Amino acid sequence: MKDIRSAGNNIDHKADDGKSQQRSKLTRNVLGLAKRILLPNLKFKAHHNCKYTHLDYFKILTFAGTRRVFAEGSSNALRYSTDNPCPTADALFHHLKKFTTEELSTVYQQATEDVLVLAKNRGLLNSPVTVAIDLSDERYYGDRKDPMVVGAEYKLGTTKVYRFATLTVTEKHCRIVIRAIPVGEGFKKHEVVANLVSYAKERIEIGLVCMDRGFHSTEVYSTLDAMGVNYLIPAVMTSRTVWAIRAKEPPKIIPFVVKGRDRIKSVQTNLVVVLDDNMERMFYFTNMELDRMHTRQLNNMYAKRWGAETAFREMKKFRPKTTSKNYVIRLFYYLFSMCLYNLWEYTNMLLSVIIMKQKIPDMTTLLFGILLLHGLDPCGAGPPHVL
Repeated sequence: MKDIRSAGNNIDHKADDGKSQQRSKLTRNVLGLAKRILLPNLKFKAHHNCKYTHLDYFKILTFAGTRRVFAEGSSNALRYSTDNPCPTADALFHHLKKFTTEELSTVYQQATEDVLVLAKNRGLLNSPVTVAIDLSDERYYGDRKDPMVVGAEYKLGTTKVYRFATLTVTEKHCRIVIRAIPVGEGFKKHEVVANLVSYAKERIEIGLVCMDRGFHSTEVYSTLDAMGVNYLIPAVMTSRTVWAIRAKEPPKIIPFVVKGRDRIKSVQTNLVVVLDDNMERMFYFTNMELDRMHTRQLNNMYAKRWGAETAFREMKKFRPKTTSKNYVIRLFYYLFSMCLYNLWEYTNMLLSVIIMKQKIPDMTTLLFGILLLHGLDPCGAGPPHVL
C-alpha cells in the first residue's frame, strides 16, 4: 500500500513539475517578448540617479492595465504584495507627462513594427490580408474644450470622447493593430484613410480594406482607387441607391456613380446586391472586379471586419483606468494597451501553431497579464540598469 501511495505521489509531483515547467517556459517567453518589443522602446526620461527603473513603472502599468484598475491602487497593491519597493502613481504620472504626443506615437509605432517583423519572420503576414479601418472612442467626462476632445452621440453619460482611427488585420489567426492615430474635431476621412493605408502598404500586402458606412464618401473611394487598394463597404441607402436596386434580384452587380454632397465630385464604383444566410438582401459598394459567382463571397469577406471589433474589446482589457484630464496620459494608456494587445495576439498566434499537436488552449488576456507580472516580479527596484 505504501508503495502504491508513494508511486501515486511521485506521479503527482511529476505532473506538478510538468505544469510548473510549462508555466515557467510561458513566463519566460512572455517576458522575453516584452523585453524585446516594448521595454527597449518605452524609455522614461529619468535621471541616472533615479530611485526606480523603467521596469518598475512598467510593472505598475501592466498591473493596472491587465486588471483594469487605477494606477494609484496598483501602486499600493504592488507595494504590499511584494518585497520590492514600488513607485507611487504620482511618480508615474510625473514621468508620463514628460512625453510629447509625437514621441508617444513614435515609440509605440516602433514597438508595433517590431511585432510585425516577428510575425512576418514566422510567415504569418507574407500573403495578402484583409484589414479593417475603423474609429474607436474613449469616453471623456471633462471639459468639451480640452485638447483633442470631440463630440459624439450620448452614451455612458457623456457626449465627449477621445477618438482614434485604426487599421487592423482581421484574419482569423492574426488580428494585429497595425496603426492607430488620434483624430480631432473636423478631421478629413480620406486623409486619415490615406495615412493608415499608405503606412500599412509599406509593411504588409493588403488584399481588401473593409470599412463601415461612416467612411462612405467620394473622397475616400477616390483615394483608395488611386492607391490601387480594393475596398468593401455597406451601401448607404440614398434615394439614388434605392432607385438603382429597385426590382433587382440578387446576385446583381450594378455599375454606380457615387456623387459628393456638392453634386460636383463623383466616383465610379460597383453596387452589389447579394443574399445573406437568412435570405435577406445585402448591398455593398466595392471597386473589386466581380462576377456573379464571386458576389456570394462578399458577406464572408465583410464579416471579417468584426475582427476589428474583437480587437478593440480585447485591447480594453489591457487599458489602465484613469480620471486624468491630461491628454498625454490618456494617449499613453491607449497606445500602451494596443501594444500589450499586440504582444498577446502574437503569443496566441505562436500557440495556435502547436495547439493541434499539444492541445494547448488560447492564452487569455488575464493569463497573459499574470505571466508577464510573474516575470517582472523578480525585477526589483534600484538604480537604472541595462536589460
